Amino acid sequence: MISALDSVHEGPSLGDEIDVTPVDQYVNATSVALQSESLAADSFDSVTVHGIVRGQSDTVSLEEEGIVHETNLELTVLEANSSGAVVEAAVTETATGEPVTTGRVEVGNQLASVNASGMARLHLEERPSLLVDGRYVAADWWDAETMYAAAEDRAKIPPTYPKFAQLVQLALVTLLWFLPVALAVYGFDYLSGGTFLGFTDNNDR
Repeated sequence: MISALDSVHEGPSLGDEIDVTPVDQYVNATSVALQSESLAADSFDSVTVHGIVRGQSDTVSLEEEGIVHETNLELTVLEANSSGAVVEAAVTETATGEPVTTGRVEVGNQLASVNASGMARLHLEERPSLLVDGRYVAADWWDAETMYAAAEDRAKIPPTYPKFAQLVQLALVTLLWFLPVALAVYGFDYLSGGTFLGFTDNNDR
């Protein structure tokens, strides 16, 4: 794969006597980046690039091959409710632990670029069921000073426990519901001399 490191310019204007429609923009390539999955980097030291003009070509010397750095992605679910979830992502270089400051993180149909601290925050529109899967996507290899590998991670939705105030409120509501019933039963038992609940032994002694 060859990709040009280039700049984009507006297309030229031609005279009326020339019946050719020029492009709106054209690319002025000054260098190329080469990637091969079958050829070793030390098997060649130059590559010939053929342009679109018949018979025109140029030979470009290749620079030293790049090194792809392994990365680590860590996802953390900060908040999750019925309306969605907030996920924080941290991307670091595996070997050094330094933050990776280029590329983006994808979670579901949401994506966000990492910042200068290697962090990204994503707001999911729907709450995931139990797990959140994410992926770090590195910046384009031909347009980055440092090349990074992709990384994946999976985070669990933290369980939600009722707060202490909610537990107290539940206990009070339960007490208020059952207290009148308990008092009514006790009253019937008292009026019946204890025979309603059978707590009194009526056998003659």
